[in-house]
Amino acid sequence: MPADVREVLTLIDTCRTNANAPSIDLAEFIADLSDGSVVLVAEERNEIVGVVSARPSGDSAWTRTLGIAPNRRHQGVGSALLQGVEERLLHLGVRKISALLAPGELGEEALVNRGFTVTHGLVLYEKREPLEPSDVRVVDEWGGLLLEAGLWDEAAGMTREKSLIETQIVAPLLDPDLAAQIGLRPPATVMLFGPPGTGKTTFAKAIASRLGWPFVELLPSKLASGRGTLASELHRAFVELGQLEHVVIFIDEFDEIAPARDTQPATAGVVNELLKSIPEFRRRPGRLLVCATNFVGSIDPAVLRPGRFDLLIAIGPPDDAALAALWRRALAPMATSADVVAADLARATTGFTAGDVDLAGQRAAVLAFDRARSGAAPAVVTAMDLRTAISQTRPSIPVEIVERFRIEAAEFERV
Repeated sequence: MPADVREVLTLIDTCRTNANAPSIDLAEFIADLSDGSVVLVAEERNEIVGVVSARPSGDSAWTRTLGIAPNRRHQGVGSALLQGVEERLLHLGVRKISALLAPGELGEEALVNRGFTVTHGLVLYEKREPLEPSDVRVVDEWGGLLLEAGLWDEAAGMTREKSLIETQIVAPLLDPDLAAQIGLRPPATVMLFGPPGTGKTTFAKAIASRLGWPFVELLPSKLASGRGTLASELHRAFVELGQLEHVVIFIDEFDEIAPARDTQPATAGVVNELLKSIPEFRRRPGRLLVCATNFVGSIDPAVLRPGRFDLLIAIGPPDDAALAALWRRALAPMATSADVVAADLARATTGFTAGDVDLAGQRAAVLAFDRARSGAAPAVVTAMDLRTAISQTRPSIPVEIVERFRIEAAEFERV
């Protein structure tokens, strides 16, 4: 154990900032000091000029820290330190000592001098978790989670919407340095609006999945039943979640908590809280608020102004291309006849959502299953089965809702 820990830590810090120095983890070294690892220092004229630590485990050990003062390199200090570590480890029953360095890093010469051999063909795999341990408690308290990768593909079709979200939200947040170089401010607040069932929640989760950030959904009903009022619970959520390094906060049915105050004066307290909390939330980078609503025109106009919401993106009903993609996905696990064409089904299902397509597909599968059980042919889903199922399925997006959406998209979309 070194007598002067502060001087050793100063040396390590100097090594960390020096070119060709190994990646020294100061926290790991401090842990080595207290958990029984072998730690040796080299001292010259009352000055510490080198330090090495190694952690034994059974008959093996890893060298974890090797630091040498810049003015004492290539003078045998590293080799002497390694020799001392080897002697200590030998008495602890260690027979194999390993070290991990990048080519050309400090310590390579010392390891070769001490007879260490290079093992080629190995690849180091590392992953840094997006949450600090202290952040996990906050995410858990608010019911958040880390979503699996690949959710982006669940939004079948929707080419326009996916392109907007990818280029204007995901890309700047994934590459903030390039955005800053150009002068682009990554978005901090986004409103997704459109008819029910068009995939707004799917897109919100897909954004978090693409970013690798924790996803926290704030349900208005849960907030209203919390410890305080809806306004105070919203304030607490923004304050506590706003301390996380990265987070995607999602609020669905936003029109329920922030309707126009002139039509629903009772909600003024909640709207006023949002007018204060949203700008404060936007101050720190690395966090994203995504809200969703079916009817953006009913939200208080003050909440939607630039400076509170960066982007207002219209998520419309699936067009023919999106419907064809939804049908291909729904039919993928089914045995179908040759007359089943996704493009034909798309043209026959205007106003259908992803849920409607899945429901109609399963209804067609039931018809085919019942026929197969009775021994009748064909034992596959046919175009007739699908036409019958489609006629029995009511579109979730009626014509009047589509027309209202088109009017709101023309008036409110801001990208």
